[in-house]
Parts: sequence; structure tokens; C-alpha cells
Amino acid sequence: MKEDLIYEDTVLQDVYYRIAGHTLKVSMPEVDTDRVLPSFTDFSIRCATADDPISRIVISTGPSFVDLTKATLRSDVSVTWGDRFRFYETENHYITRVMNENASAYWEMVSAKDFSESRIYAMEVSLLDSTVLSWLLMVTFGQAALLHNTILIHASVVEKDGRGYAFLGKSGTGKSTHSNLWIAHIPGTTLLNDDNPAIRVEDDGIRVYGTPWSGKTPCYRNVGVKLQALVRLRQAPVNQLQLQKGKLALLTVLPSCTALRWNQTLYTAMMDMLVWLLPDVRVAQMDCLPNADAAKICYKQIGNN
Repeated sequence: MKEDLIYEDTVLQDVYYRIAGHTLKVSMPEVDTDRVLPSFTDFSIRCATADDPISRIVISTGPSFVDLTKATLRSDVSVTWGDRFRFYETENHYITRVMNENASAYWEMVSAKDFSESRIYAMEVSLLDSTVLSWLLMVTFGQAALLHNTILIHASVVEKDGRGYAFLGKSGTGKSTHSNLWIAHIPGTTLLNDDNPAIRVEDDGIRVYGTPWSGKTPCYRNVGVKLQALVRLRQAPVNQLQLQKGKLALLTVLPSCTALRWNQTLYTAMMDMLVWLLPDVRVAQMDCLPNADAAKICYKQIGNN
């Protein structure tokens, strides 16, 4: 039950972050939060200005209460953590575990099925470092936000004239390279986020936001702009772009979106949002080289209003 996850600790500080317009409440030991979570600094807000949080996260040191003998292993491989990662499901919870390199200690996050509440356990105080903690908070936000008209996507996003252009593709495809080509050759272009931006369906349209998660590029901007286009990149010996509609547009974008396929409620929320937003956003497949012409051709075809 959810009440198992959130309970009083003796010495915890409450910090609040606003990401893509949503509030996360994080209760953690008395540490320098800017040191532990440096990429979150620009997203920090005062309690008095915080809306109701979409997720509440408590961080503790010590063992968790979950009996994994009754859990189902859903995944044991992660792009980020390799075989150090485990993801389990029980009747009432999801359990995310990240082990250290020799498997002698680990982080463990126990979450409600809708990720509105999570409790993170660090087995050693020294494990309270930004890399794992930030990643676990990303997992929580990415799932909790789905029930609040927001999708966390794997993409590199640039901003020009108040509009956002998101470049999708597998790791190593050249998303960051293409963003840098825009910055170098399309005047007025700046980087918004280089790994995990958030797309939100709002009353006045579709917006893309910077987040505290930007991969290896330190670009943590608490900014949102109108989403103009989603472009899936594919390395090729030529530069050519093809606009996509309907099912093709959905298939172009879907692999870059974040939702647990084991949770029908969250996955359905994501699919409903995509069906709603894609007709209002330009979607394209682009074969490209890593050169200036690729950026110019892409902007010419999707950048006009």
C-alpha cells in the first residue's frame, strides 16, 4: 500500500523541484542538495510556491522492507547500468535496484504502482551520490508524469525563435551531433536539452521542456517552448527528410518515449497523449550525414511556421 512508503524519519529535509511545470517533493537526509543534485539547482522552488506534488520521494539509509522472494523480475538489463540493474514487481509495488560494481551494496527504490510515492534506500551513506539518485528521480518523474499529460522522451532538443525541435534515435545515431550542427549553422539556435526533455500537453498547445537530465552534456535549463517538430535520425550517405503522418508518425516517435509496458494504466496514458499531440506537431524521418547541409535541409523543411 502507498502508506507503507511515506512515513516520518527523524532528520529529513524537504526540498521541492518544479520540472515541466510539475512539482516533485524529495525528503532526504541533511545534506547540501546543490552538491548532491547539482543538475537540479535551477529547478528548485520554495515550499510556499509548490503545487501539490505529482510524486513524493523519501530517501533513507538502511535496508528496505520488501521481500523479493515474492517479486517478479521484469528486467535485468539497463542501457545505463548494464547487468547491475534489476526491476521487480510485486502486488502493490515496483522495485528498482542498482548495484555497485562488485554487487556488495546497492540502491533500491520502492514505488507505488503509479509512482506517486517512492522510497529510496541507500545501503551505504557513501552511495548518496548524484549519479544514481538523479537517475532514480528520473525514473520516478518519467512514470508519474504520464498521468499528468507529460511524456519524458529520449532526445536532443534545440530551441530557435521560441520553438523546440527534438531529434530522436538510438544511442550513437548522432542526435547530439545534429543539434550541434543546428547551433553552428542555423543562426539563433540554442540547446534546450541533450538527452531527456519532457513534452507536455497544455491547454494552449504542446510544449517541450528542459529537465535536470541531459546525459553527458551539462544543459539543465528550466525552460519550456512550443514543440515544433519531432525528427527521427538515421545515418545515411545522403541527406533527405520525409514527413510522417498517422500511424507512421506514431511509430516514428513511440520508441523514444518512456512508459512501463507492464503497467497498462501508464502505458495507455502515454499512447493517448501521443494520439492527441502528434497531429499538431511535425513528425519526420531523416536520413542524414553529419554535415551542415543536413541541418539546413532539416530546418528548411520543418522550421517554417
